[in-house]
Amino acid sequence: MRTLILLALAALLLCSTAVAGSPPVKATLTATTSTPVVNEPWRWTVVVKDARGKPLRAKMKLQILFGTLVVGCWKGTAITQCTGTSPGTWIAFRGKRTGTLTWPQASVGQKLTFRALVVAGGRMLRLRVPVKVQATT
Repeated sequence: MRTLILLALAALLLCSTAVAGSPPVKATLTATTSTPVVNEPWRWTVVVKDARGKPLRAKMKLQILFGTLVVGCWKGTAITQCTGTSPGTWIAFRGKRTGTLTWPQASVGQKLTFRALVVAGGRMLRLRVPVKVQATT
């Protein structure tokens, strides 16, 4: 009897969560490589879709992390030095956004993370690409 009551409560909880929850969102962050070369263009792409594969309206902040510390972020038209818990400006887009970044000499050899904080369909997603910038050959 207890098992039946627990199963009924679990089913009720799942149904209420599915109704009250946000729609499923699929988001990806890809880059040309995880070992970009200093002063050469490095391409990144963020794609956001619903469960059926249709493009969704979204907004994102782009950040560079050193460990858990934000050391760079998108402000207006480029990545600049910044700090804080959620720095940067929001970039609005629908479905897909692509850009390039040129890594500076100071980033060579550092273990960094390129992060996109994406908001879509009522959800916040944290997408990451580990990066170790290489010197020019």
